[in-house]
Amino acid sequence: MARNAPLDQQAIKRQNRRLILEALRRNGPSSRATLARAVGLTKSTVSSLVQEMLEEGLLDEGNQHKPGLGRPGTELEFSPEHTLALGAELGVENTQIVLLDLNNKIHGEWDWVESPYTPLAERISKLAEQVRIRLVDPTHLLGVGLAVPGVVSGRNLIYAPGPGWRNERPADLLEALLKVPTNVENDANAAALGETFWGENQSPLVYVVMTTGLGTGLVVEGQVYRGRLGAAGELGHWLTGQPKSRSGGGDVEDALSLRAMVRHYQAASGRQEGFWGILQRAEQQDPYALQALQNLAYELGRFVVNLCVTFDPAAVVLGGAGAEAWKWLEAPLRQTIRNLAFIPEHAEIPVKPSAFGHLAPAMGAAALVLQRFLANGGTREWSPPISTLGTRPTIGAPSMTRRT
Repeated sequence: MARNAPLDQQAIKRQNRRLILEALRRNGPSSRATLARAVGLTKSTVSSLVQEMLEEGLLDEGNQHKPGLGRPGTELEFSPEHTLALGAELGVENTQIVLLDLNNKIHGEWDWVESPYTPLAERISKLAEQVRIRLVDPTHLLGVGLAVPGVVSGRNLIYAPGPGWRNERPADLLEALLKVPTNVENDANAAALGETFWGENQSPLVYVVMTTGLGTGLVVEGQVYRGRLGAAGELGHWLTGQPKSRSGGGDVEDALSLRAMVRHYQAASGRQEGFWGILQRAEQQDPYALQALQNLAYELGRFVVNLCVTFDPAAVVLGGAGAEAWKWLEAPLRQTIRNLAFIPEHAEIPVKPSAFGHLAPAMGAAALVLQRFLANGGTREWSPPISTLGTRPTIGAPSMTRRT
């Protein structure tokens, strides 16, 4: 029993460090005394752990703060240099990268257009090259998070229908090139996590990605729900009608997607504008464009009502390019929900556009890394984590440890 004591003490220390770091992330710069009150630890314990993290470079001391009587306390905050994570979204037709720290300060963002036919290995190689161009030493990063448009199981990308990727290991590929720990997640799941990690922690939260297709992500109590095989949330492929086979059936995306909206608009108007052109036409009060957006709002409202009886969420967030149409969608969407809601409480379900716009999946991917870092008490050790947010990064999926 005595042999296990040092390990037990180390686990307690990491747990207490996690509490302090989580309080800093939630409340912003705080004094030692404020942190001690927030986490329920003694001032001496907090001071000792804070001193340790200052010496590691994890925390910085900032301005003096005097809330009332007594000596002023020095505020602590995360060191930007030592809490950097990189989030990358591998979209079907673009790559988006964001570099940010635990203070939620963005240090850089860049993107470029891609062909949907580019092999994944080529996409990963270009991503690593761009990172090395912009960062002197990528190994200083806490990690890299990858958001991909498909079904993810563990570190495997099972299937991404847009670009046609199957049975790939993108995290392993990038990790080998950059020598930095890498996580991979479905883009909608990553974006959903970002909304709760960086913003208000409403639970459950459903994130709806509306682009050429449709995807959803679900976060419950700070954890992504992925299902047994990682396919939870692929509701755009929910079958409709009475198909006899997958190939012969229609799905939700046929009615609720930007691709469907554009197709219907072009058929009704005889014009050839795409999504962004339709928004420009709507600004000019074009009746066909306005009708197309109203139809989209109706389909989205029906979908939200179905989400309510499926997940009973606290909030629904709209992301992807579809969120750019929010000013046209909001009123008819809310009316549709009120008309179709199953119970009165669902009629007033909060629905809002993403707080992070086009950066949402990439910021969520970075949050994957930072959540794991915090769960480990602010250490770079990926195994074993000392918080359930580290040991169970997802609900419904088996526990995973990073391969060495």
